[in-house]
Parts: sequence; C-alpha cells; structure tokens
Amino acid sequence: MLPPPAPESRPYRVKVLRDPVYGNITIPYRVLLELVDSPEFQRLRRIRQLGMCFAVFHGAEHSRFQHALGVMWLMHRILEHWHQLRLLELSAEERQTACAAALLHDVGHGPFSHALERVFSGVDHEVLGRRVVRRRLGPILERNGLDPARVEAILAGTAPNPVFHELLSSQLDVDRMDYLQRDSLYTGVKYGLFDIDRIVDTMLPMREGPDQPILTAVDPKGTEAVEEYLFSRYFMHWQVYLHRTVRAAEVLLRVVLQRARAVHSERPQAVHLPPNLRFLFEVHTDDEDRFLESFLDLDDFDIFHAIKLWRRSPDPVLADLATRFVGRRPFKALDHPGEGEVLDRIRDSVRECHGADWEWYMHEDTPSDRGYGVYEPGSARIPIRVLLHPPSGWQEISRVTRTDAILALAQHVRHPLLLVSAESRGRLRPWLENRARQEP
Repeated sequence: MLPPPAPESRPYRVKVLRDPVYGNITIPYRVLLELVDSPEFQRLRRIRQLGMCFAVFHGAEHSRFQHALGVMWLMHRILEHWHQLRLLELSAEERQTACAAALLHDVGHGPFSHALERVFSGVDHEVLGRRVVRRRLGPILERNGLDPARVEAILAGTAPNPVFHELLSSQLDVDRMDYLQRDSLYTGVKYGLFDIDRIVDTMLPMREGPDQPILTAVDPKGTEAVEEYLFSRYFMHWQVYLHRTVRAAEVLLRVVLQRARAVHSERPQAVHLPPNLRFLFEVHTDDEDRFLESFLDLDDFDIFHAIKLWRRSPDPVLADLATRFVGRRPFKALDHPGEGEVLDRIRDSVRECHGADWEWYMHEDTPSDRGYGVYEPGSARIPIRVLLHPPSGWQEISRVTRTDAILALAQHVRHPLLLVSAESRGRLRPWLENRARQEP
C-alpha cells in the first residue's frame, strides 16, 4: 500500500464553518487553514474581543479568534465579488495574500491589549503582529507560495497597492464591519446592525488615473447603507465601547497592573508572578525573540490568575485593588467637574477614605470619539469615496448624502470622567445632592 500523499500535495477541500453572524463561512485556501491551525492564531481563542465589556454586557465573551475569521471572510467576499465581475483582475496569490493579512490583522493583540499597552513598554499590538507574521508564521506563508513581506506590508499600510490596506484599515473597512455586527450580537444591543450585504455588494475598486494606484469606493446605490454603518459605529462607541462602567472597569484593571508593577520594582517578593506573566515585569524588550516567545504564551487566563493571587499580596493597596477587580467592584464614574470647589471636595472625600494612598483611588478618564473624519485635500485620512462618474470621478460621502447627518458625526465628542472608589462616592453623595438642589 502506498503511503498517503504529503498534506500539501493533496487537493484542498474547502473548510466550512458555522458562524453566528454570517451563517456558513468558508476558509477558501489551504494557507489560511494552516494559519488558523497554528498555535499563534489559536491563542486568539483565549483573548476576549471586547476586553472588560463583559463586566457590563454579560454576553460579551466572544474572542478575537471569531472576529479574525469574520474579517477574513468579508475580505474574501469582496475580492471574489470584484474578481467574478471582472471589476479588478487579481491573481490567486494577491487574493490569498490579502485574505491572510485580514486573518492575521489582530494576531499581535495581548490580553486586555489597551490596558497592557499603557502599563508595559514594548507591548504594541500592531508592531507585535507584524513581528509574528515575519518571525513565526513566515514558513507557513512561504510553503504555500506567499511572501510574508507582502502580508506585513498590507498590515503596515506600505504595500504598493493600497486597496488591500484600505479594505482592512480605513473608515469603511472589513475590520469595523465585522466587529460592529459581532459585538452587537454578543452584547445584546441593536446599535451595531446595518445592511452589510448591501455595502459588500456596492463597494468598488477605482483609480484616479491610468497609472494611479487602486483605491476603494462605493457605488452611489450604497450610500444609505454606508450612512447606517457610520451611525452604527457612533452608537456602539458611546453605548458599548465607551460606556462609563466599562471605562471604570478598564481603568481599575490598568491601575491593578500599575500598582503590581510599582510594588514589584521595590519589593519583588510582595508580588507573586505566575511564570507566563514574569516576562512583562522582568524581561527587557530589546531581547525581541525572548519577548515574543513569552508574549505569545500570554492570554486572559494568565492575567486573571495573577490578579486572583494578588488578593493575598502583603501590599494592602494591591490586595485591595485586586479584590475589587475580582469581585466586580469597579470605580464609580462621575462627570468631571473641572477645577474648583467640587473637585476639591471629591479629592477630600477620597483622601478621607484611603489616607496616604488616595491617589490610587481617584483617576481621570476622557473617552472621546469622532464618528467620521471628513476628508480634506492633503490629509492622510482615507475618505469614503462615492464613485459618481466611473472610472475615476468621486466625491467624499458627506458631500453627496441628502442630509448633513454625516457632518454631525464628524464632530469630535469628549466626555471627561472622574473615577473614584465606591465608598468615596457614597461619602460624597449627600453633599453633591444637596448642592444640586441649591443650584438654580
């Protein structure tokens, strides 16, 4: 009996997956399946997509693994749509490279990425993602005839053909389209829903001239669907991603890590570090190989395990902060009063509750968002182009819609918050309520 053929010589059988957002999706190319099966990508199963949102929206337990598959699927759908209609001639290698970049766009994320990046130097998910592609996943890409440098260039936005990067990272991209739909489903809110099929079907490739690079645009028939998408993004940001209790929980997580790092630098014995977390506190980031190896072994479970151990730290502040985190007792959010009597009274209340360590229990946070960035000539911002006169005549979407709604989204909205411990707010509440009654 002859031995079975080597895996790469067998005909590839398209893998079909059941996705809660899109129904059946496929992994259309062998290289993508090999990337999905790699330890570096499987690690994303153990990293929540929405960080601390689960503290408010109990269904928000989905992972970056699911999101990455969805982004890959949308990239594949758009490119196949263009290819079949002969809107854009793409080689099989180009389509596979673009889909690989979409699949791997979040592979550099760590657990609670944004908190980690603010506390520990050297943790930048975009830089680490490109390093993972180059140093760990390169052999899989090369074995399947793809150039890792081209995947990395799409992720970095330096590829000669910008259309793939625009599809992946712009103001109308497959990354946002997937996470809005997916996050809406898992959080149980409806704000993130929009007509994604209409957008996919009306997205177009375009050139501004015969020798110009290929860019993305939208058929005028899709402008209303894009407007809906932009409003979905705006509402999801303010109702979910920037929800004041979500922000309070994320700040508490960051403060726990900051306190652990501060205590460890002075009294290492007071902070028990599980092996998977030790590198963040002790390894120099200039040792890139060692740092990357350790980073890829880190996930949400390691962070939770460490914080559970810190509840018994001999440092009372670290033990208290860790206990609050594990028991879901986040800071309480107050509208920032600005400088003046109210801020002084809040600060005094925090001092009365926490003594010399009061600064660990009072933090400023300023969530902000711009729903859409209107394009201005010379700006690096990628506009949403509406292709009015094919093949090259376009207008920025805010100039062709029937209302000024998109211009309203272009305003930069900020909401400064002051985050304090629950007991500080409780001590302060009678004074604040009495002051509010006295105001005209």
